[in-house]
Amino acid sequence: MRFRRVICALLALCLAAVALPGLMPTARAAAKYYITVDVTNQIVTVYNNGNVSDSGIVRQMICSTGKSATPTPTGTYSLPSKRYAAERQEWYYFSEYNCYAKWATRIVGGILFHSVLYSASKHGPTSSSVNALGSKASHGCVRLRVADAKWIAQNCPSGTKCKIFKGSSVNSDLRKRLLKKSFYRSDQSYDSFMDRAEGSTPVKVNLYKGCKGEQVRQLQQRLRGLGFLNSAADGKFGSSTKTAVNKFQAACGLKKTGKVNNALWDKMFADGAPTDTLATLEEGWQGPAVSVLQSALKDLKFLTGNVDGVYGAATADAVRRYEEGFGFSATGKAPTDVQNDVISRARNIREQFAGSEYQMISNTSEVQMATITAKSYTRLRSKASTKGKSLAKLKKNATVKVLEDGAKWVKVVSGKKTGYVQRKYLSFFTGTETTVTYEPVPAATPTPEIYIPMPTPTNAVVLGEPVPTAEPTPEPTSTPAPTAEPTPEPTSTPAPTAEPTPEPTATAEPTAEPTPEPTATAEPTAEPTAEPTPTVEPTAEPTAEPTPEPLPKYAVARRDGVRLYSEAKQKDDLVVAELYKNAALEVVSVEADWIEVRFENRTAWMFRADAELTDNKPAPTAEPTLEPTAEPTPEPTAEPTPEPTPEPTAEPTPEPTPEPTAEPTPEPTAEPAPEPTPVPEPAEEPAEAA
Repeated sequence: MRFRRVICALLALCLAAVALPGLMPTARAAAKYYITVDVTNQIVTVYNNGNVSDSGIVRQMICSTGKSATPTPTGTYSLPSKRYAAERQEWYYFSEYNCYAKWATRIVGGILFHSVLYSASKHGPTSSSVNALGSKASHGCVRLRVADAKWIAQNCPSGTKCKIFKGSSVNSDLRKRLLKKSFYRSDQSYDSFMDRAEGSTPVKVNLYKGCKGEQVRQLQQRLRGLGFLNSAADGKFGSSTKTAVNKFQAACGLKKTGKVNNALWDKMFADGAPTDTLATLEEGWQGPAVSVLQSALKDLKFLTGNVDGVYGAATADAVRRYEEGFGFSATGKAPTDVQNDVISRARNIREQFAGSEYQMISNTSEVQMATITAKSYTRLRSKASTKGKSLAKLKKNATVKVLEDGAKWVKVVSGKKTGYVQRKYLSFFTGTETTVTYEPVPAATPTPEIYIPMPTPTNAVVLGEPVPTAEPTPEPTSTPAPTAEPTPEPTSTPAPTAEPTPEPTATAEPTAEPTPEPTATAEPTAEPTAEPTPTVEPTAEPTAEPTPEPLPKYAVARRDGVRLYSEAKQKDDLVVAELYKNAALEVVSVEADWIEVRFENRTAWMFRADAELTDNKPAPTAEPTLEPTAEPTPEPTAEPTPEPTPEPTAEPTPEPTPEPTAEPTPEPTAEPAPEPTPVPEPAEEPAEAA
């Protein structure tokens, strides 16, 4: 009875898991919203994606982020897929703190959105966590009112962008309003919530040089994201902001006024807004201009991840490798000249191959390099003379490529500029240069099928040993049916055109052997072609063409807390996530001390000693359960043992022939197979920040 109760409970969980996708948003649905978390004001704001003005606010709520000792990490993240079954469901258990929360949604690593805390018996919420809303009180997670946490869990699927940042100033008025109640656009307009005249925010967009405030800052952030503004978003409409507005108007084919009204505002925040390359893109930058750069890098085979509009470590690495391959200073940043070069080269490559497959060929060679040793800087001249035109200022410690070495002047390349530098300001060394070219992918040459003659009792030899006489005897039981077909076939020369495997087995010798076993010929006549395949096994060993050993499919964490790094270096500032024991990630490559794995649509590195390589993905063992006191696993494993023993002993004994003994053997293995697998999920998950 107890075993049946366990099976019923597991079936109920399976039905709930099947029903869940209908209740929850699709895991990879298109991002509808954009979330910001202001840790200065302790405010979470959800915008319509693409409109971060007041008119785009869908929901706004007070929160509690991490305390000073356990701060909430800042940065821009994409909400990941569920790690545990309890995520985005009503109850979530924190084993380390022995408490509960409702409607947990993971942001990154162990940081989640979730409700205020509940006691171990689920009676609450606790007054301390409710009273702490609006202040830093958590272990790193973002605590919300229950209704707010539920709304995010049910409306913001994986892939939704979440920006966590420190606000420039405290907005006391907004904090007081949100401490009383959250703002829901379904209940009232934002103007009404802020006690403003209806329609004042969306209609009154009139920005020009000299304006200040939050709306100017939002304008500047959008111009930066589109690549028109390179300066900081400081909330002051100055000359650089006006120039950026003029350039945006020109890109839209509008008259350049340097002013922003409601119509121009809407054009800026539209999905298809034009972009430019005026801003220097670097890590932390985000927006449509980054997406354009990423798309071009992907076409040039430098970027393998997704085009997500976020300039992260993978994008910086792709830019750095591009700069190395095409003669730029390898900084990982993308100024105007690098962006233009990437975009132009990608367009040319697409036109060159016109939809055909192509590949990148990278070659590295030794070249003579030099470092600038001048006190502060020296000039790159157009000719070997101080009277030559100054092409650029080369700062101390800058690196140049040497083209021609002279007694007083040296011809060098710095970035895309070629000129002359006085030899006394150079320190020479041997470096490496990477060159990149593109070639069509060679057409795949079909591998010819190699025919392997089937062994016969008279001439088959495997590794110097005669074929055992016991093997051919069961095989002819399946070949009487083909005897009628291959009689015209020659026995000495097998034909390579027809599927050769069944026909050589039906040679003259097997035809003589079915007579002693007439009883066995009746069953296999319906399947004459299924059985001859085992006869290839004796001859598979001689065909030993060496093939490279395939990579293991998965890297499995050996313990809790295994770290993932953005590079193959054990540095705290390169950690992108921590794994729990038995977490399995797809292997990309394996090196001496490191394993490159696929993690959330990008690649990361884990230390070789922290993982076990395997081809079989282990069953998840770290899923959290709603209750900490789940039934122990020995119950399902104790009952299956007596069940398989009576069945096999009862069936084979009355059968006199040897063939039925082979059939009942799978039955005991087939029945206990499902019973060990439904192991109850562990009561406790690895510690999460609450």
